[in-house]
Order: sequence, then C-alpha cells, then structure tokens
Amino acid sequence: MKIKALIQMFALAVPFMLTACDDEIEVNIPEVAAPALVSTTPENNASRVRRGDITITVTYDKNVFFATSNTDQLQFTGGTITSANVIGSSNTLTVNVNVPTRETQCTLTIPAGVVTGPNDMPAPAVTVQFSTIGLDEALVNASATSEAVELYNYLLENSETRTLSAIMADVDWNTDEAEQVFQWTGKYPAINCFDYLHLNSSPANWIDYNDITPVKDWWDAGGIVAAMWHWNVPTSNTATLSADETVIRDWNALSLTSAEAKALFAKAEVGDKVTVNITYVGTDAQGSFKDGASWTGLVDEAGTSYEYFDVEKDATSFSLTLDATTLAAVQANGLIISGHKYTITSVVLEGVPSETYNFYAENNAFDPANALTEGTWENDVYEADMAEIISYLTLLQDEGIPVLWRPYHEAAGGWFWWGKDAASFKALWVDMFNRFQAAGLNNLIWVWTSETGDDDWYPGDAYVDIIGRDLYGNAAADCASQYNTLAATYGNKMVALSECGYGESTSSTVGLISEQWAAGARWAWFMPWYNGDDASTFHADEAWWKDAMEQEFVISRDELPARQ
Repeated sequence: MKIKALIQMFALAVPFMLTACDDEIEVNIPEVAAPALVSTTPENNASRVRRGDITITVTYDKNVFFATSNTDQLQFTGGTITSANVIGSSNTLTVNVNVPTRETQCTLTIPAGVVTGPNDMPAPAVTVQFSTIGLDEALVNASATSEAVELYNYLLENSETRTLSAIMADVDWNTDEAEQVFQWTGKYPAINCFDYLHLNSSPANWIDYNDITPVKDWWDAGGIVAAMWHWNVPTSNTATLSADETVIRDWNALSLTSAEAKALFAKAEVGDKVTVNITYVGTDAQGSFKDGASWTGLVDEAGTSYEYFDVEKDATSFSLTLDATTLAAVQANGLIISGHKYTITSVVLEGVPSETYNFYAENNAFDPANALTEGTWENDVYEADMAEIISYLTLLQDEGIPVLWRPYHEAAGGWFWWGKDAASFKALWVDMFNRFQAAGLNNLIWVWTSETGDDDWYPGDAYVDIIGRDLYGNAAADCASQYNTLAATYGNKMVALSECGYGESTSSTVGLISEQWAAGARWAWFMPWYNGDDASTFHADEAWWKDAMEQEFVISRDELPARQ
C-alpha cells in the first residue's frame, strides 16, 4: 500500500513541476535573412546558349528548399520545363528545360516564396533571361572565296527547311553512282562526293588527280562538289625488297639492281640498315654484300669491308648499316647479296617507309602523334602528302569550284590511323587548316565528322563550318535522335548526314529519308555510300532513292540555283 500511494503522489506532482519549469524557459529564435541570389547559369542576358536540353542553375547565398510539387509555379517562355529540384543540402536550385529552336528568347521566372531558406524565410523573385544561339553566318575562313561563301549561304538559306541529296562516288574518281541514281529516279543528286583515296598512286595511267575533268564536268552541269580523303600512308618505316625465297648456294646471288630497288635506296639515308632475313642455314655458311656494279665488295669510310660475313648456324638475319660510302654505292648501282648455304626469306630496308599503304589503324604503324614532329618518318610522309593534296585542291580553286571538305572522318571511332587519340587528332586538323590557309587554299567548307558523344575530339568552332554524322543501318527514329543531339551540342553549326547506308550489325539499310524527316532529322544533306559493282546488299537501293527524290523537301541537282 505504501508503494502505490507514493506513485499516486508523484503522478499528481508532475504537472505542477512541468508547469513551473515552462514558466522559467525563454526560447530565442534568431532572425535569418531571406536567401539572396548569387549567380545563375546561364548568366542573365546570355546570348549564345545551345538549343535543346538546357540546365539552368540558380545559386543563393545559403542553403535553400524547393518542393518539386511547386514546379508548376515556375514560369518559362521559349520552351518547356522538364524538371526542377534542390538536391540534398544545397544552395542551388536546378531547373532543366528544353528549348527546341535556335535564336529563341527565353525567360525563367521564379516567383517570390517558391524557394525558401532557413526558418522558411521566403526568397525573393528571380528572373533569368537568355537566348539560344543561331547558326554561324560566316565561314571559319575569313578569306573564303566568293564561290565558297555563296554555297555556304545557300546551305544556310535551306537549313532545317530542305535537305540536299548527295551520293558518294566510286573511288575511281567518277560520277557513275550519280548516273545510277538518275536512271532510277530521273533526277541527279545535288552533291557528288569524291575521294582522294589513291593519292599515293597518283599520278598513274589509271588515276591522276591532276585531271579534274570528272569534278569540273559535275560542277559545270550545276552540281555541288564534296571531297574526302581516306588517307593511305605507309604501314611501317621498313621497305621490303623482293627475295622470292632465294636459295644461296655455291656463291650464286640475289641482285637488287632493278629500277624499283634503286628507287628505294634513293630514299635511304646514312644510318639506315639493310637486313637480310634468312633460314635453312648450313654449316660454314657465309653471306656477302657486294656493290651491284662489281664483285669487289663494299668498303666503308673507315676501310672496313662488308664483303663476307660468317653466318651462325642458328642465325635468322645479317645486316649492313649504310654509311656515306655504301649509301652512295647502292644508290648508284644497287646491291648484290651472295654467299653460300642459306636461304633468303626477305630483304628489308629499315628507315625507308614501306611500299605497302593502308589507312586502317590495325594495319598500320604510322603514329599520328609523330606526324607533326620534324625528323620522324611519319613527318616526312605527312609533309609530302600535304604538299600533294594542296596542289590537287588548288586545281579546283583555280576553276572556281568550292568544296565541302571532310578530312579525317570518323576519328573518334579509332579505326583509322588519325584516330589514335583526341589530342593528336585535333593537332592534325588545326595544322591542316592553318597550312591550307597559308597556301592560299580558300575554296573549302570544313566538315567535321562526329561519332556523337565525342566532344573532346571537336577541333573547335574556329576550325569547323559544319558537323557531319555517319550512320549505317540506323532506324529513322535513331537518326532523328542523333541529329537532335548534335544540333543541340553544336547549336551554331549545321548538321549533315555525311555518310549513310547498310549496317552489317542490323542487316538493314539506314531509315528512309521521308521517315527520318518526319521523325525530326533536319540534315543539311544526306549521302549514301556507293554500292560498287559487286555489291550483294545495296547501301541505298532503287526504292530508297525513289522515296528520297519524291519528297518536296529534298533538293536534287536540277533544283540548284543557276550560276552566273
């Protein structure tokens, strides 16, 4: 009974104790100033914002709160709000919007009190104004020819309202594919694209880029000229001389005295090396280097003879380093390799670029990082080829022919030698641009080919006029998605479907142009790859081309403006 009574007495006393305590506590809540605006991105009144999906950030001087349910209280003109939030404890409100068009005035208004700070203090109203960027109205080359300017202005005039048809020429410098399109549809494509693929062989009786007749005929017929360059380079810094598994016994010889061999020796320098790769080596085998003019043997400046070498049983090669004396001898007379009891599998001249050419990275030792470094074999090749391509393109300029010029295409894909890395690629692009300008080559409109999502590879607005994208086997909806991504990323540049066709991974050709356009792909032009005489699957067949040429928004050659 005593315990129960004590509990009852304590219960009666608690309210009194609490009341007494409450009367003695003073609660002081400090006043907190309302959140003040610090900055916005884009800045207020910015005028070169890319169209498409845009992130607007509004930063205050203290942490703020925003209820996503109040997103509808935000006001935006020029596009649509897609989301708005403050993530965690942050002083930044992020508003994502979509602005679909260029040169659009946009205003974001955040009413007072929609954003709050500590103690629910309402933030004052904020207004952010900006405009999306328009297309560049001038070419990146300030010295561009009047013909190039006229062509670019024509592309601007039709941008996103009409698209030009184009075709890739068969690589043998002709317009055969354009003729095929005409046979199918009764219309020629507006653009014919040529390729300097065989630069390393020109001039020859089967390909000579000095003869610009096919290009000029197309231009004179009212067409537009485009050009690209699958740049074939030597696959290594080692030239191989024919050996034909020559068996050396009883002092017979392999004679490297032909005009072809002498031409390779002519490219050699002091310090280069002739290496004889051998097999089937017998006991007491010997190898011999002799001057092709005699059997007296080669002697260097120090008097050392290169006439005989004892060859070890397990040897796989023996070599001759070219000093000034031996170099002069082999350049004048060639080289004889003799001896006995071994078989020559190959003879290589190390230090002279290979006579085998390729543009694929996997087949090539050509390092683009060395192409601009004086003293490297890559730089020697680069300098010679650049001089040659400038001379060929100048022939077109002299005839008043502007060119949609698309070098170093698909670099970020990594399958071409110029796609080793973004840094070396951009250095090559900028060097070509500057070198061409220095040579007075001003008839080019520069087209960079994106792989989408490869912004690090972009040479820069100062070096690119138009963005290209190559798509093979992509459905129309994906083509439109690719277009919109690039048009938003490079909002001041026109975007072209610079190549398209059949994709092996999808076993289908690219979506019909009518479907692409309906899905929102507003390409400056579109260009299927050539089919080739032995094509089993067409990049663009008769039905594809008929669909394209039947569209009112597609420009064919006959619709191009007449030239003065």
